[in-house]
Amino acid sequence: MSVARAEADGGRDSWSEDESAVLAEAVHCAPSVHNTRPWELAVHGRTAELRERTVLAAQHDPEGRDRRISLGAALANLVLAIRGLGWAAEAATSLAGDLVTATATGTHRSRPADAENRRRRALTDRRSHRHAFDRRELPGGTRDVLLEALAAPGVTGRWIAGADEALAVARLLDYAARVFRGDAEYQRELALWITPRGVRPEAFGTGGLAAVGLTTSRTRLPDEALLADRIQREAVLVVATSADTPQDHVRAGAAMEQAWLEAASRDLAASVMTQPLHLEEVRAGLAQSLGLAAVPQMLMRFGLPVEPEVGDR
Repeated sequence: MSVARAEADGGRDSWSEDESAVLAEAVHCAPSVHNTRPWELAVHGRTAELRERTVLAAQHDPEGRDRRISLGAALANLVLAIRGLGWAAEAATSLAGDLVTATATGTHRSRPADAENRRRRALTDRRSHRHAFDRRELPGGTRDVLLEALAAPGVTGRWIAGADEALAVARLLDYAARVFRGDAEYQRELALWITPRGVRPEAFGTGGLAAVGLTTSRTRLPDEALLADRIQREAVLVVATSADTPQDHVRAGAAMEQAWLEAASRDLAASVMTQPLHLEEVRAGLAQSLGLAAVPQMLMRFGLPVEPEVGDR
């Protein structure tokens, strides 16, 4: 793993090689669109810089929304790594043309909080869980804890609740899945990612809620009633931002990662769904159905992993 490093930054005012390696490893653990890691990491002085890097995904991510959400997740990991090194971290974003640069700077010595340590230790445990969850409810208070982890300026979270909301969301997800399944260019591009070096076929799911996240031409789409029932039984969180700029996508990604790591630290399973929300009409429909005065950016599923049978332990 390579990290660009400014030669003139030697001395105690710079991250050491070992510290730079810690930062790079944390960034490497971040979730990213099709596992492309669409960023470049550079370290200079006490600042680590993530530059958005374009990837060939014209149909899958035409506006770069997933790239910037991925960049935000990497930024969240970077901040946690700096906190783990015993420094306060100041994060910032800037926009040059259509590309975002995100920076995290260690400003002064500061001990990390318990929650930061817990989430940092979960960096290597976080995984996408696209299968069904155990039918048990989340432990009491968990939803509030996850909302607290998600909290950030310009970012809000909203749990889907009740049969009416579940059905409204199911209809929007079904609509999006059918649009993408019928898009020949999208399907051609998606097929290119299903390779030994790309996305594994099981990442797409075969049925249930996960199946509408990344829809291939062979995906079995559940009917709306079944999908609504699954949404009601799972803990599904809408992550939204106050606006819809590139920086807002980064903020959403950073908040998403904090909530995901909090879940992982509590031995919960989770996955993220962004593809349906690439459609403007789906984003607008979600906002209207849920009464949101914000722009939905993704759905997050949380649950307890299925416990193995006694003979499988």
